[in-house]
Amino acid sequence: MTISSEEEQFLRDHRLCVVTTLRKDGSPQSTPVYYLYEEGKLLISVTKERKKTHNVLNDPRVSVCAIAEERPFDYVQVMDKASITEDDLVETSRRIWSRFKSELPEDFDHRMLEQKRVVMVVTPELVNSRLTVPEASVQRR
Repeated sequence: MTISSEEEQFLRDHRLCVVTTLRKDGSPQSTPVYYLYEEGKLLISVTKERKKTHNVLNDPRVSVCAIAEERPFDYVQVMDKASITEDDLVETSRRIWSRFKSELPEDFDHRMLEQKRVVMVVTPELVNSRLTVPEASVQRR
C-alpha cells in the first residue's frame, strides 16, 4: 500500500465517507457514514443488523470514499477487505461519535450495547484520491 502523507492527513482531518459493500448477488450497496482514521485504519461504527455489516461478513471487500464537506469536495478513496470487531467497542465508538457530536449522552455506553454496535475496520490497501493544493499566497501592493 502506498498512501501519501497528504492522503493520511486528509483522512485524519475529515469525518464523512461513503462505504460500499457487496451484496450476496455481487451488486454494490453504498451508505454515507462518519468515520475515524487512526493508526492507519478507518474505523466505522455500525450495527450488527445493518446490511453493510452482513455484506462484510459475507464478502469483506469494501470501498470507502472519504469526502470533504466543502468545495471543491476533495476525496480519498481506499479499497481493501474490512473486518467487524467488538474489541474496545465503547471507547472506539466514543472517539468516532465525538467527531460529529459535541456532547455524548450520559448513557452512551448503554446505548452502544443496546443498539448492538460493532466497529468496521478498514486498512487501506489501494488508494485513489483527488486533493487540491491551496494556491500559494502572493502578497500584492
